Amino acid sequence: MELYDMNINKTMFFLYRFNKCRRIIISLLKKLENGELFSVTIREIFNKYHNINVGMYSYGCFVSSNIRPFTVFGRYCSVAPGVRVYRANHPILHRSMHPFFYDPKYNFVKDNKIFPKEIIIGHDVWMGANAIITPSVMNVGNGAVIAAGAVVTRDVPDYAVVAGNPARIIKYRFSQDLIEILTDSQWWMKDIDELADNVNDFIHPLSACTD
Repeated sequence: MELYDMNINKTMFFLYRFNKCRRIIISLLKKLENGELFSVTIREIFNKYHNINVGMYSYGCFVSSNIRPFTVFGRYCSVAPGVRVYRANHPILHRSMHPFFYDPKYNFVKDNKIFPKEIIIGHDVWMGANAIITPSVMNVGNGAVIAAGAVVTRDVPDYAVVAGNPARIIKYRFSQDLIEILTDSQWWMKDIDELADNVNDFIHPLSACTD
């Protein structure tokens, strides 16, 4: 079985370099590896070809047209359709902002003139439909909620709920004491099979579990 999986992995890696095959490969891998929440091969492909690193059990992150390179997702993230993560701006201080003058793929310049910055999106983050993360953001904290349609222009603290354009903190999901308990627990580093024994801790409001 391990040899079979290894052969699938190598074949998919090779074929993915051809753009016409990509949708078929991702669709096939989802069927072979129990969906994008569990697929290790899709994660390896996106890391290699798109420079997008997605933690286990996160979903909605495998859209290279919307999620730009140098994006890192933690584990257990929920990403709704239409979410966009941008990692570089047009050079507004240059004479022209047109990509002719900063992107080598147009054959006017030899190398890239703008340098995208990495963003770390924490564990168990929920990003609502059509939310936008702008290049000025470097970190979205663990357990944060990005409301649908929000335009995020600054870092988001752990367990904050942000909404609006530009997005602002409207509340925190829990008290600071509970946030510290969750942060110290590092529960997201466990595989889903390990968490199954404590499922009651996850299916009720946290206050009910900590009373």
